[in-house]
Amino acid sequence: MKHLALIIILASVFSCTSENSADNSAKSFNLEIQDSIQVDYLGNLNVFDFDPESGLYLGLDSDVNDVVLFDEDGKSQPQFSVQTAKSNVITWVVGKGFLDGKATLMDVRNGLFQFDTDGEVNRIEIPREHYYFNELSFSAYKLGTNYSYIRPERDEAENKDQSAFYKRIYESPLLEVLDSKTGDVSNTMEFPPGSIYEDGNYYGWMFPTIAKRDGKWYLHMRAERKYHVYEEKEDEVIYVKTVDLEIPDALDVVGVPIETPWLLNRQLAPNLFGRIESLYPLSDYTILIYTKGEKNETLNQYDTEKAEELRNFIDGIPRFAAVFDRNDSLLQKDIELPKGLVFNGVYNSEDEIIALKNQNFFGAEDKTSIYKLKISN
Repeated sequence: MKHLALIIILASVFSCTSENSADNSAKSFNLEIQDSIQVDYLGNLNVFDFDPESGLYLGLDSDVNDVVLFDEDGKSQPQFSVQTAKSNVITWVVGKGFLDGKATLMDVRNGLFQFDTDGEVNRIEIPREHYYFNELSFSAYKLGTNYSYIRPERDEAENKDQSAFYKRIYESPLLEVLDSKTGDVSNTMEFPPGSIYEDGNYYGWMFPTIAKRDGKWYLHMRAERKYHVYEEKEDEVIYVKTVDLEIPDALDVVGVPIETPWLLNRQLAPNLFGRIESLYPLSDYTILIYTKGEKNETLNQYDTEKAEELRNFIDGIPRFAAVFDRNDSLLQKDIELPKGLVFNGVYNSEDEIIALKNQNFFGAEDKTSIYKLKISN
């Protein structure tokens, strides 16, 4: 059910613009809440993908591991519990998304699992023992007739020497490709040249976030305010260029020498640096959602030992949007966004950006509220 009165109020409050643009003569962009979806589901639901063929959104309740598919009216389609796939050894879901029109989950060690609409589970095995140690931004994408996904690690013994491990990670390809016919695997998407991870410091895991549209692939990573553009050529994803989101008043990440990675966890002051949180390759524009970080003086006003208080503070950190054209030229940045929304890189066929109303920030509700934001000028 759509509450249009609520949307009109929200749009008047949250329709935000900025005078900060690449060209003063350029049009000013708005990012406006156009509509909402009230999902008839009670739980800790988040939305992770949209399937243009079926018009369904993919949600996951991480508390109970329910996979929830819902439409534009918020009507839930058949829900699947990851527990039903226990015989298929799903242990920890690290990646979520649609693949070939089916809800697809990546397990931490056991490959890909696809759910049919009748609840049947199909497993796509990834050869040789492998593992992930962090959550992923997606489960898998098609690359030609093959499957591509974040490259997993295979030798846990290598992780014992953390310095050597991350020196290798910071220069290794980011994607693995599974040949759907032979079961063979190969690597593609080289680590982007000139990234911050080349400077000899340790910044922890990169949390690579990858999006694709019309043969163009986009990558951004946790420690830098850049995105990297790649092109799809046959069964390869080839680096093209890097686009720097120049935000002079953003706080930079603090690293430690890669030879002494353990020092990162011994830093006395938290480093809430500015970073890109999500990227949207829309039909006419590429939209970035980012933060500028927060100074320690602000953080010191909160009790970091109280998890809920710290979480509410982090959820309330200002978010901004930047608009690039299809050639990756900046059109406008520093467009302020409403607080309390969760952006996961999801957009629909109407180029509406999908954002979750954060119930931890606003308070619990009987239904899950999803907002649809539209870029306009």
